[in-house]
Amino acid sequence: MRHARTVAAATVLALLATSCDTAADADARSSAVARTPASQSPTPSPSPTMNPAQRSAWLGAELRKALDEQRFADIVDRGAGRTVTTVPNVDVAVIELDAANRPVAAAQALLSKAYPKAVSVPVDANLAASSVRWRRWSSNQWRQGVAGGRDVATPPAGAKFDFVTPYPASVFKLLVAFGIFRLIDKGTIRLDGNYAYRPRGGSCPVAAQSGTRTVRAWLDAMLTFSDNLSTCALLKQLHDHGAVTELNGTLRDLGLGTLQVGGTSARDGGTWLREEITMTGLDTARLLLIVAGGTGTLWRTPKGTPVTANVLSPTSRAAFLKILGDQGLNHALSTANWCGRGYPAPGIPQKVPDRWIAAKNGTVTVHGRQYMRDVRPCNARAEVTFAHKTGLVDDAGADAGIVTSLPGAPQRRYIVAIFTNMGSRYGDARPAPGCVGTCTVRGVFYSEKFARLGARIDALLTPATAAPGVPVTP
Repeated sequence: MRHARTVAAATVLALLATSCDTAADADARSSAVARTPASQSPTPSPSPTMNPAQRSAWLGAELRKALDEQRFADIVDRGAGRTVTTVPNVDVAVIELDAANRPVAAAQALLSKAYPKAVSVPVDANLAASSVRWRRWSSNQWRQGVAGGRDVATPPAGAKFDFVTPYPASVFKLLVAFGIFRLIDKGTIRLDGNYAYRPRGGSCPVAAQSGTRTVRAWLDAMLTFSDNLSTCALLKQLHDHGAVTELNGTLRDLGLGTLQVGGTSARDGGTWLREEITMTGLDTARLLLIVAGGTGTLWRTPKGTPVTANVLSPTSRAAFLKILGDQGLNHALSTANWCGRGYPAPGIPQKVPDRWIAAKNGTVTVHGRQYMRDVRPCNARAEVTFAHKTGLVDDAGADAGIVTSLPGAPQRRYIVAIFTNMGSRYGDARPAPGCVGTCTVRGVFYSEKFARLGARIDALLTPATAAPGVPVTP
């Protein structure tokens, strides 16, 4: 049975490679946009008979189109009081899954000054964007229109795309959690064991206070409401065991070389530098593919070693997924916390976890953040769960997670990740025409373009999930 599953997964990867290799030939419509030959041209709508190569080609074209539709260049720079003068940098990736959480299609689209019309980049046999040169973020360089900074990793030979990856903001806490769960699996620490945080510096983004909690409690606070103190504590715990360098090495060895946690302080877990902490959409989606627990070979490392979900133990994957599923900050690709408002627009139609909902009036309060909307009507018609992590600072807005349909809802499973430099400094000038109800941008943390893109992606992947996949042989 294990052999059959591995063969099935390998077949999917080989078919994906067929799509990606032909896509690398370049698009006649634009010097930077990839396409496939006529035999695998994207169709206007997905067909149940598509193989993974055709499905990926279709998904890449639709993802590019969906990104263009949002018109991110219309966003307002609140600090300057005008529309942005440089096209924002946006990196969005999707991996579609079958019923066994194995990849059946993958796509990544980029938007930037160099690519003002979004481009769909080739995805290779290992679900990697191996034709992209990734550079480190600098807001000053972006405002000046400079092409890029230092490389995130050694550029691939003959790279056809050049992209400055936005700072991931608090989505980098996924990497911290991954490192902690690796320590747990090695037996170095225990999930329900105590960790006494004793900072010896002042670089944590919040006033660092000593405290003792279980590792599970630190993780829960870091991931479900993005507590910075908990992040500093867990980063310091990684440093205490010399595990930050090991974490970065493990990610590189897995072929996830753009996921790096650099420059942090061993004294207090602080110092989160824009140019030292890096993530990209497709590598983040692949990391979450491990958490999702798909069977068989998910991809292969640069050395050809198969990567499976067993990079983390089943117990750690379950705990990781449970905490992400309890996310409280549902206000980016999903806007479920804002249920019923005219603005922002609805996003991924997720169910808000019960732990944040007041029994008396159905409103959501997340660690002091009050959304003041009764989410019970939206929960009643929700179609999916969204185990995810958001991130927001002045010059970065991000969201990444695993979408799974609820019982009785149209079936879909996929992973989505978006990184942008459109953070809290940037937003919509006004609600879209036709807004009905509460139509004010005040107090909303992200442009509703995030939610509209989330809803568009969800609609793309709603018709069928299992049809394009390779069935598991009993």
